[in-house]
Amino acid sequence: MTPIDLKAANTLPPRGDELLHVFTRFEYALKDAGFGRAGSKNAVEADWDRFASKELKKPFFAAVAAKGLAPTLMANPPSRQILQGSTLAWETVTPPANVTDLLVAVRRVRNNLVHGGKSGDPDSDRNEKLVAEAIEVLLEALRSHADLRAIFERRW
Repeated sequence: MTPIDLKAANTLPPRGDELLHVFTRFEYALKDAGFGRAGSKNAVEADWDRFASKELKKPFFAAVAAKGLAPTLMANPPSRQILQGSTLAWETVTPPANVTDLLVAVRRVRNNLVHGGKSGDPDSDRNEKLVAEAIEVLLEALRSHADLRAIFERRW
C-alpha cells in the first residue's frame, strides 16, 4: 500500500500553526467569558461580533490602526473563497470599516488556512503578513480585555 503524501496537508505559512493555537484558545476564552451563542443543533459558538461591538468598540479599532499592528489586514484584507457555479473562486473584499469587520478579517485568515485549501490562493504572496497580523490583533484584544485574557491564560 502506497503511503499518503502529507506534504500539502502540512504546509502552512510561517506562524500558521501559532495562529491556529492562538485562535482556538481565543475562541474558547470567548465562549467561557460569556460571548457564546447557540448555533446549529444548540451547539455553542463564539459570538465574535458581540464581543467586538460590546467590548472592544471603536477605540480598539483606532488603536490597532494607530499602533500599526495590522496594516495589511486593514488596507487589503484576505480574499474570501466562494463558489461560482460549481467552481471554487476567490473574491476580493473591502477593507474593514470597524472592529467587527476587523475581527471578520482575522477569522478569514484562519478560515482560509483551515478551509480554503489554498487552491489558486490569490493571497499566497501575503499570507505570512496576514497570519502575523491576525495573531497581533488577537493578542491586542487579550491585552484590552483582562477577563478574557485571564481565561485565555488559565488564570481563574
